[in-house]
Amino acid sequence: MLRHYFLTTIRTLRQNMLYTALSVFGIALTFVFVSILLLFVKSSKGDYIPPKYTERTWQIRQYEYQENERRFTTTTRKKDYELLASKMKTPEMIVGVISSGESVVLNDQNMTFMILGVTDNYFEIQKLKFLHGRPLNKQEIAESMPVAVIDRNTADLYFGKNTDPTGKNIELFAIQYRILGVVENVSFLSSMSVEIANIWIPFDAVRNDNQTTIYFTAKNKASIADMQAEFTRVLNESNTIEGATQYNISDWQKKSLEESTSFFNSSATIMILLILMLIPALNILSLNISKSHERSEEIAVRKAFGAPWYTIFGQLFIENTMITLVGAVIGMCVTPFLVQAIDRTMLDTATVPLAMALNFDLVTLFMVAVPSVLLFSFLSGSIPAWIIAKKDIVNVLKGEIQ
Repeated sequence: MLRHYFLTTIRTLRQNMLYTALSVFGIALTFVFVSILLLFVKSSKGDYIPPKYTERTWQIRQYEYQENERRFTTTTRKKDYELLASKMKTPEMIVGVISSGESVVLNDQNMTFMILGVTDNYFEIQKLKFLHGRPLNKQEIAESMPVAVIDRNTADLYFGKNTDPTGKNIELFAIQYRILGVVENVSFLSSMSVEIANIWIPFDAVRNDNQTTIYFTAKNKASIADMQAEFTRVLNESNTIEGATQYNISDWQKKSLEESTSFFNSSATIMILLILMLIPALNILSLNISKSHERSEEIAVRKAFGAPWYTIFGQLFIENTMITLVGAVIGMCVTPFLVQAIDRTMLDTATVPLAMALNFDLVTLFMVAVPSVLLFSFLSGSIPAWIIAKKDIVNVLKGEIQ
């Protein structure tokens, strides 16, 4: 029976090459769409922070203060980190991160590399994947030694692809910095949970006083509130701004890193993904229903000769399954090259060489993308097949198949 279904399906699909091609294209497009969407979410969420720290790490980039009954907002600075690091006792770790930039002309293109000055324990909180070498150590940071960690993009641009530049020098701020290690690219989509950069150097090596991000890691999740209260108390006691009467933390900044990036774990996000995946599925469903109109006479004749509904359903279902499998395989072959092309295009056209890091992940695709595409393709094929197979022969002959 299955062999008969298969041979009949092949013959039918060959007779309707346009329908077959459009269906295969629709399935392949659905697979590519779902796969890239999932990789965007994965890249946005990131896996750069160890789970044991995420739920008890809190970051702050600005705070509020009241002066003469007026409320102001100020960004955190180097002096704030130095004050808090010396006086706060509640946190297990306090990390300061200050951002800067360095404009260079490389390969006849103007580029601005994002540079982070980091303090001790930065590489404990931020889980960066080292491809070569090692992170900055405590002594190198304390003494502001001219050493650096760079990302893979920077290594490729300066030293060529597939090379290990550890031990070589890179010029920053007219100073030669020795490269200690190379990390995997950090996606700029994950900026909610990690400070994005191309190069990491000791904290005090960054001379300007730009906005500083401060990370506080509590001893446990329950002590985050105590840590925030101590933060406010230390600032109020220091009275660093003349005339300020009260310091406060904005409510939106009081969340842990886990809560700050929970959007990508929320049920609302899942619903959005399902709705977006339904769009191509509905297009395929419409295509299958339209095709059913064209085959109404064939179906009616088969029913007139006594073909049971389940035989017709089986035939139509196998046709859709074969189309789905072919489209999924094509989509699976196209996706890796498309992902690389997106990242490459972003890097080639951007003045800041930061990648989206849509790393092709077979586990994610096979565990989520493939089942999702198969499910929606199954529904888009089985629904019209069921409707047609159960219709009365008279109604089918009249063309009433919906």
